[in-house]
Order: sequence, then structure tokens, then C-alpha cells
Amino acid sequence: MRSASYKKPPNFYYTMSDTTTTENPFGATPVDPFAAAKISAIKAAEDLRAAAAAKAHEIRQAAEQRAAQFTSAAGDKAAEIKHYADKTWDDASGQVKNMTAEAEKFAKEKPLQALLAAFGVGFLAGVIFRR
Repeated sequence: MRSASYKKPPNFYYTMSDTTTTENPFGATPVDPFAAAKISAIKAAEDLRAAAAAKAHEIRQAAEQRAAQFTSAAGDKAAEIKHYADKTWDDASGQVKNMTAEAEKFAKEKPLQALLAAFGVGFLAGVIFRR
């Protein structure tokens, strides 16, 4: 049995949504100051959670935008380097073709000198690589 001075605490129903309801199914409102403080703290926590989620979304969008900028810049730089490498390769292959043509021309015009030059270069290479 309960004593006559016992007072039953009010029933509060809280939801974790954007708004906190303090209404119970019977339509009573809280009168307890601790309950009001609890409701206020829950509301503040939900507001903080919503603000943190919005800030996280904002940071994520900024990071995605920065990543897209870096990707674009890297693609542009890669295209520039590829163009430079292609140009350098073409220049080098052209020079090799010219030197080959000149060596063939020299070998046809002066075969004895070309043979002695080839022998000398081979001899020097053998001495160098033997060490």
C-alpha cells in the first residue's frame, strides 16, 4: 500500500527527432523543473547533433570539391608532361636517325677510316669494361 503523501511522477515520452515532445498520451504537461531541464538538455543535444551533421556535410562537400580540383590539376599536368615527353622522344629519334645516316655515309665514302675508328672504339670499350 502506498501512503497518502506519495505522489506518482509524471510520465514523459521523449522522441529522438528534430523536436522533443513532452506530451504523454493523456495530454499532461510537465511541471517538474528537473524534467523541464532534462527536456531542455535533450533539445540542446539534438540541436548540437543537427549542427554537427550539417558541418560534417559542409566539410565533406568542400573536401570533394578540393579533390576534384586536385584531380583536374593532376590531369592537366600529366597531359603537359606527356606532350613534353612525346616532343623530346620525337627530337631524340630524329637525331638518332640523322647520326645513323651520317655514319652510313661516312662508312661508304671512307671505309678504311670507318673500320679503324670502329676498331679503336671497340678496343677502348674492352679496356674500360675489363676493369
